Amino acid sequence: MRILRGAQKLYSEVPGGGTYHVHAMSRDQAAMGHDVTVLTVGTGSDRPHVEEREGYTVVRYPPTVSLLGNDISAGLARHLAGVDTTEFDVCHAHSHLYFSTNLAALKRWLGGMPLTITNHGLYSQNAPQWVFDAYLRTLGRWTFDRADAVLCYRVARRKPTTLVVG
Repeated sequence: MRILRGAQKLYSEVPGGGTYHVHAMSRDQAAMGHDVTVLTVGTGSDRPHVEEREGYTVVRYPPTVSLLGNDISAGLARHLAGVDTTEFDVCHAHSHLYFSTNLAALKRWLGGMPLTITNHGLYSQNAPQWVFDAYLRTLGRWTFDRADAVLCYRVARRKPTTLVVG
């Protein structure tokens, strides 16, 4: 399978559970014979734009602007807009809270490849809950609605996500 993975950040540039999850999943899928490309927003100038890492490809774009801790990259947007939808079998984006996932949803809406979104939680700690409540009623819901599948790894997150996604 040819997988295009959208992830805001990636391990080891940014340590943490979510970033490691993206790295480990990409590494393991590549080891099983899948062709995995991860699009990410890179913040370090010491990292190459394109890198082969443990069997998968990383393509980094610098952030253009940051809003509430959410890096927005014009380069990543241009890259995703230019992806030929026959190049990949699926786009797998991580968290509806990231601009890159909103872009993947837009790509799907415009006729792009099937989209799977992994929900790592409905809210973020970067803004008050009322901001995310408004987001979930608008762009967040629109993003989820574009997905062909939404994954929740914890049962505790499944019910609240179902209330938003339907």
